[in-house]
Amino acid sequence: MTESAEYRGASEQTHPAAPTAPYSPTPPARPSAGSRFKKIWIGRNGLRAGWAALLFFMITIGLVAAGGFVLHHLFHHPAPGSEAMTPGHTIVGECMTVGAVLIATKVMSLFDKKSWLDYGLRAPRRVAHLLQGVVCGVILLSGMMGLLLLTHGVTIEFSAIGTLAVIKSGLLWAVAFALVALFEELVCRGYAFFTLASGTNAFIAAILLSLLFGSAHGHNAGESPAGLIAAGLFGMVISLSVWRTGSLWWALGFHAAWDWSESFVFGANDSGQVASSTWMLSHAAGPAWLSGGSVGPEGSMMIFPVLIVLTLVIMLTLPRNPARWVRRERQLA
Repeated sequence: MTESAEYRGASEQTHPAAPTAPYSPTPPARPSAGSRFKKIWIGRNGLRAGWAALLFFMITIGLVAAGGFVLHHLFHHPAPGSEAMTPGHTIVGECMTVGAVLIATKVMSLFDKKSWLDYGLRAPRRVAHLLQGVVCGVILLSGMMGLLLLTHGVTIEFSAIGTLAVIKSGLLWAVAFALVALFEELVCRGYAFFTLASGTNAFIAAILLSLLFGSAHGHNAGESPAGLIAAGLFGMVISLSVWRTGSLWWALGFHAAWDWSESFVFGANDSGQVASSTWMLSHAAGPAWLSGGSVGPEGSMMIFPVLIVLTLVIMLTLPRNPARWVRRERQLA
């Protein structure tokens, strides 16, 4: 062995190589209980869609209940369904409910940092869609009443009120049913629909809110299971118009015109409710499955072919222009 080899051997024995430590990655920090709880409520885009819709309904219901208490106990406004509907009482009551849902929409829009108009009210061609909806509502309701007349499911006669009274009543009822449509569409096809559609998809949102829309009619006196099913399906079809146009305007026009024609023009029961000071008077005749009985035309089996026609009208006349769901990116509710 040479001197250099001896030196290297001695050096290796004196300074042995340090063992290499095995790689040990730092384990990820486990989320705290508070963080896991927060994830239930908050997604990457803010309050989750399901909770946001629920909070919207809680605010609306609370404000409507408070407003109804004030109107009934302080101003002696009749409770809904306690007597025949009058345009004056309906306008007062619906102004309160519309105000409640607008406040709820405004409050929830602050969470999303959006304008309250973004939930179906800010849209191109809104005047054209509104007028189209009005025309379709009058024509389809009139067609249904004609069908019931031909099948002897209803009898129709003119009321005894004078011409000036008819004109005045017609204008007041137009305002009343515009407010009814505005409230119901804002509740079931406004903030809640756009929010749930952005969190899941439009079809799931339509199903959930149409079930709510149909069941909400259950408190009406004279309502029936057939009428509740028809109301739910009506909600599904109207949701289609919102999805096609990206706004509430066609739905508002159709909804208001349908109710106005049914209640004021023909004087028929509307989901079990009866209007006063109408142009004509309609009386159910024949079996309830045909006439609708106490529910009115919406409880008749004839409503289902009418809903099919309505679906075709929406598909053929409204361009496919899906809404840019304004609330958040797609995420599970």
